Amino acid sequence: MNLEVVAQLTALAFIVLSGPLVIGLLALKKGNL
Repeated sequence: MNLEVVAQLTALAFIVLSGPLVIGLLALKKGNL
């Protein structure tokens, strides 16, 4: 695999995984859980 492809997949995976985490942290800060 090309290094560019690996970097793009890693970035995409990071964004997908960090999305719910950020939402969860914001919910915790607001106390909406």
